[in-house]
Amino acid sequence: MADVSDEKQAPVSAPPAPATFRAVPTVALVAAAFLALCLSPIAFQGGAWFLLFAIPLALAVWIVRSRTRVDTEGLHVHGVLGRRTVRWSEVSTLRLPGKGWVRAVPTEGAELELRGVRVRDLGRVGEASGGRISAPTPAEAEAAAEHARELEAARMRIARLREKQEEQAEEPTDEPAQEQADEQAQEPEADQPGGPAPRA
Repeated sequence: MADVSDEKQAPVSAPPAPATFRAVPTVALVAAAFLALCLSPIAFQGGAWFLLFAIPLALAVWIVRSRTRVDTEGLHVHGVLGRRTVRWSEVSTLRLPGKGWVRAVPTEGAELELRGVRVRDLGRVGEASGGRISAPTPAEAEAAAEHARELEAARMRIARLREKQEEQAEEPTDEPAQEQADEQAQEPEADQPGGPAPRA
């Protein structure tokens, strides 16, 4: 989790610029326009079919509206139906899930999903907040991710090594059983009738 502080750092000559994080890049509007184009032959048949245009329209509104704005005042999360603002004094910490968007944990109330903000964006969030949160830089976050991948690879190598050792430990246990089976197969051959009689 990222730590949140109510105290500002040393004053600077100019306030940091706000940072905006979108749930989906605005270039996705091209997909909404293409969907509207594909629905046109059906929608222009008249009647209730014209309501099909509501699908790409709703998609375009969601793309444009869904975003999170971070500045020195707090967190501003925009949705299709409105906006929710949480000031830094009301934020207890930031929860960093393994997947998905970062969540703000307020001192009171439910967690707030920061749309478009991922763990790799914490460096920008820290800069836009004016130093109100201590967050790793993108280089530090990448180094931590690389370290986690190396640990996972080491665990896999150790697991494979243990499997090989167990297989090698099981192999000698089969050899005495095979030798005993060979001896039992040779005994009837010596007792067969008509075999060479012993010399006097």
